[in-house]
Amino acid sequence: MQMAAFMGAAAPAGVSKAADTDAPTGAEAACTGCGARDWAALVEQGGFRWWRCGRCGFARLFPMPEAARAEIAGDAIGRSYIEGYRAKLEKKMRRSAKRVRRLARRMPGKRLLDVGSNIGCLVEAGRRMGLDTTGVEINRTLFDFAHEAYPACRFIAGAIEEAPLERAAFDGLYCSEVIEHVPDNDRFVAALASLLRAGGVLFLTTPGAHEYVDRGGHARARDFGAPDHKLYHTRESLAALLARHGFGRIRFVFNFGRGLKAFAVKQPA
Repeated sequence: MQMAAFMGAAAPAGVSKAADTDAPTGAEAACTGCGARDWAALVEQGGFRWWRCGRCGFARLFPMPEAARAEIAGDAIGRSYIEGYRAKLEKKMRRSAKRVRRLARRMPGKRLLDVGSNIGCLVEAGRRMGLDTTGVEINRTLFDFAHEAYPACRFIAGAIEEAPLERAAFDGLYCSEVIEHVPDNDRFVAALASLLRAGGVLFLTTPGAHEYVDRGGHARARDFGAPDHKLYHTRESLAALLARHGFGRIRFVFNFGRGLKAFAVKQPA
């Protein structure tokens, strides 16, 4: 993977340093988290350029690739997830059950929605615990697998922004390792908020910007995952995004320096 770090090091031969005029502009100039327009070039890998917000540390691709969400819906990605999880299905089911219990304790009722339900483990784990569970999955290959593997569960194929679901109907919403794939986080989180009733609880996980950027603001020597991954939040940026869409009582869970885990409660309108 070709990599050019633009902060604290010269770009290697054949890769030019991004000019100030290459920074996010127009409607994309405001940081998804804090709203600042203070961008620093971070790294280029495989022709994809990453930028970091100077205020909150949020990192994102710019420009976003065309058809920016299409690759996560592809058959090849779906099959790779299936093959990967088949080898550790029991372990994934145990983890899913643990996370359902953790979320269910905080939910005001029994209706649970899994956004990005993958092969369906969490939806099935919730059903086994007596919850009314639904899964939404954008990848048709994963949807088909889950529908066949867990026929007693309800799954919907498509993006959450267009899913035919009743608004303000769910008591809990689980969204794990999804938001980093979504180019328009505001539209995505608005959709999540619209599906939770007041007092409903969101449990969201995502890779953290700190895993890719060091404390000095320099890119770590690792693959940033573009174009599959498009952005990485900090605690500050994610909390601001959630608050902007009506979530409160936002609490981050200690995760041993790895990704972000957060609980948030939908506030009354």
